[in-house]
Amino acid sequence: MDDEIKSLPPLPASIVRIQELCMSSDTNIEELSKVIENDPMLSANILKSVNSPLYGMSKEISSIPQAVMLFGISMIRGFAAANTIKKSIVVDLSIYGKSVDELTHLSALQSALVREWYRNVDKSMLPLLQSSAFLMELGKLIAAKKLAVLGVSEKFHAELDNGGSIIELEKLYLGQSSYDCAAMMFEHWNFETALIETLKEISNPLTTNRYAQVLSVILKAVNLHNQFCDKGLTEAYEAIEAFGLNRNAFDEAVDTIKSNKR
Repeated sequence: MDDEIKSLPPLPASIVRIQELCMSSDTNIEELSKVIENDPMLSANILKSVNSPLYGMSKEISSIPQAVMLFGISMIRGFAAANTIKKSIVVDLSIYGKSVDELTHLSALQSALVREWYRNVDKSMLPLLQSSAFLMELGKLIAAKKLAVLGVSEKFHAELDNGGSIIELEKLYLGQSSYDCAAMMFEHWNFETALIETLKEISNPLTTNRYAQVLSVILKAVNLHNQFCDKGLTEAYEAIEAFGLNRNAFDEAVDTIKSNKR
């Protein structure tokens, strides 16, 4: 996997600057907004993302400062980085049975669910949770490339099609999960340690990292195989109990997001 990581293109200057601002202790909305607004395509993509019905906004968000104010600096960074990375890494995701657009929708759904859940549990955790949720599936871009290089794409896809666990199949064929791949990607691009450590722990069922525990629950409820199916929700409830998380707030979040999807 090292070769795939080393071959990643550098992030555009606008994303590097956004990342620097996000890691600064005195970043302000005006400064971040100006960086984004200087890239018209990036601005358009962010506004499209934040106006998704999944987030349940009562009015259209028409400006970048408004988007940053409502979603926070970390979440906007997640939108910006994800949009840019998906355009810079060209890969066939059919091995996962999905297109890049479908992966984007999945990421939006996961981030909307974690936002709705933890805004009623612990808002202080939301910046890292939302950003991680929107970025964590991007490791599949690297995983898909590596599986193709190894010549096991068809076998992987067939087993996945037969209901195999995504994480277990990734570990079988790659020796690590796509969330580990995502951690390596963002470490390569010098993202913050907390995000990298969270991504590394998502596929560890015994993790004590609270952020990773929350995201692992999200993955059971909403993933490439299913979205809010009975089996997935049952597994999510089991993880919530094992980790000692708030089930009532989770149930309310699920109901809200399912309603927003309609």
